[in-house]
Amino acid sequence: MNRRAALKSLAALGLVSIPLTIQLRSRERGPDGSLRVQRGLMGTLWTIEVVHHGEPRRAAQAIEAAYAELTRIDLLMSDYKPQSPLSAINRNAGGDFVEVPAELAAIIRRGIAVSEATEGAFDITWRGMGKIWNWASDDFHPPSPETVAAARSRINFRNIQVSGNRVRLTISGMSIGLGAIAKGYAVDRATAVLRDAGFPNTMVVGGGDMRLSGTHGGDDWRLGIQHPRGERGQLLGRVRLRDAALVTSGDYERFKIVNGVRYHHIIDPRTGYPSMPCQAVSVIASTAEDANVWAMSMFVLGPEKGLALARSRNLDALLIDAAGRRHFTPGFQQRFEEA
Repeated sequence: MNRRAALKSLAALGLVSIPLTIQLRSRERGPDGSLRVQRGLMGTLWTIEVVHHGEPRRAAQAIEAAYAELTRIDLLMSDYKPQSPLSAINRNAGGDFVEVPAELAAIIRRGIAVSEATEGAFDITWRGMGKIWNWASDDFHPPSPETVAAARSRINFRNIQVSGNRVRLTISGMSIGLGAIAKGYAVDRATAVLRDAGFPNTMVVGGGDMRLSGTHGGDDWRLGIQHPRGERGQLLGRVRLRDAALVTSGDYERFKIVNGVRYHHIIDPRTGYPSMPCQAVSVIASTAEDANVWAMSMFVLGPEKGLALARSRNLDALLIDAAGRRHFTPGFQQRFEEA
């Protein structure tokens, strides 16, 4: 991928399963310089930028270590790689417990906790839907109600059993997908690797999950949020961040319009159909994992319940409802600048 194509892809980053577009605001380099490396991993474009304070060689080594950590997590938590421990759990659905690494068991437990807190608006067994919503098809058409109902019967986080480091799916055909939590976790781990290497001023972006540490040349990191109904690159506004994570879930990354209805890839696990109350939700949190899971949850819950969830979790959030109206928490509004 050449530099122009890479930057174009960065301006259109989207969450995999996680739907978001963010845009870095153009700016001069800080006085100490910075190093940015972009790579494809986990099915999306990743960007790691380090303010190196005159040590570009050591910064490059730290970035390599961060990418090695991302690769390790992908091999552990991918639901696409057949050799991953998560795939072993999915293959054994309806059978006995599967022994997995403690790190994977822990993130599954955290996913179950979010599912419980949202009463199933977030559900890591969403992958049991299979491929009934085939967004890549040129001949896309919504699945029949019978197909949706059959797939929906395979979604229920309550049918995950975790005992120590052993995990079991009690129903045959069930499947766990960690895209909406593992990418955020991976961003946090890469950030920790950079920090432990002695670089406190960094940016890590993966699949739209973003975490900013410290400053960029002594200033806040400044980020643009894509307008959910605008042209690519048309901003809704900007936020200034340091030592925080930002994730946006939106209905505009992967969708098809059929008979005037926008069918997009953020599925409400409780119904099996695309969630309709919001166009986009942006969440600022201390970690990318938290920002990711709560942005997705708020999108499905809608503005009223989503804002209540944000307040209960002490999160800053912007929710754009189906009519395009904006709903801010006070903290997010203080950071927000109109485009």
